Amino acid sequence: MSEESLARDAQSPRVDMVIAVHSEKRPIGAAVESLVDGGLGVGRPGGLRITVVCHNIPVARIASRIPEESRSIVRFLDLQDGIASPAGPLNHGIAHATAPYVGVMGSDDTVEPGAVSDWLTLAERFGSDAVIAPERHADGRTIRTPVLRPGHSRDLHPIKDRLSYRTAPLGLVRRSEIARLSLRFTPGFPTGDDQEFTSKLWFGGGRIDYARGAGRYVVGAEAADRVSFTRRPVASELEFATALAEGDWFRGRSDAERRAIVVKLVRVHVFGLVQSRFDSGGWSDDDRVDLARILSTLLTHAPRALKPLSLADRRLTQAILNPSVGSDVLQQRALARRRFGRVGTLLPSSLGSAFEPESPLRFMPAAALLR
Repeated sequence: MSEESLARDAQSPRVDMVIAVHSEKRPIGAAVESLVDGGLGVGRPGGLRITVVCHNIPVARIASRIPEESRSIVRFLDLQDGIASPAGPLNHGIAHATAPYVGVMGSDDTVEPGAVSDWLTLAERFGSDAVIAPERHADGRTIRTPVLRPGHSRDLHPIKDRLSYRTAPLGLVRRSEIARLSLRFTPGFPTGDDQEFTSKLWFGGGRIDYARGAGRYVVGAEAADRVSFTRRPVASELEFATALAEGDWFRGRSDAERRAIVVKLVRVHVFGLVQSRFDSGGWSDDDRVDLARILSTLLTHAPRALKPLSLADRRLTQAILNPSVGSDVLQQRALARRRFGRVGTLLPSSLGSAFEPESPLRFMPAAALLR
């Protein structure tokens, strides 16, 4: 096929897949090759267009990492903004999309054979505004997000199906939905740039479906140079969370919606940061003060968020909110909340919240059953 034919056919894809890459160390060739095997013809009418955004690195250096037989069917975009954040290149790639559906992908990730075709078939069958792809790690372990109600995979509810737990918009999103909701990855954040994008998507009123049984999105081994895994001050690490909670969009949500989002922020990002800091050098006094301030800010915007959490979770929040509590106690409580199956992790701190979606009595069985 001539370059002219490829250019013409690339104007009518059904799916645009955007990959942002900022380092030639990333296995971008494997990512592209997996998309070639994704079940849709690449560079053909009604097929898949692969867009690789070369972020703060020359296009030639990234193109050379892709097998020659696939290089000619990839569209390369250049973005030199000098900002160490994936938001810019992802927004840049989406802005150049023309297909009805758009997806984004990490440069060290892959998809299973036939996965993109599976996702699109579901989207077109049900008229989905977004299709959430099932995920797994490269070693085969299932990634259990979002924590759906058992037996539910179609026309999902943002609170009942706990959609906030899927932070990255992996799968497909209707391009017109991106425009309707003015969805953008938040520029300038070193991490969490996708939080506002997906919060607005999940709570935006569109139809969301989960591609149960379809080919999966495969999260690769964490690259040593991945921006999101660099140790930073706590205030910087959780800036995305406070910015979301203090923004106009969040303030305009219902109490139940704000609570669902804040519970996820606390469980995944605040609690997750506590243990990761112990694993990477411990806590400074300044970081403890900042963490207390940030958690307090989140709870101010959703006062009932702690009620469905477990007794062990509640004890950990008490230690976080009091920076004078010793680091040894903080670590003990962080470890205690991970001892699943014990009374402290099974019972909610408020019995009146025992049957809410975020209660461990409902959350844990749902997570275990997710496939």
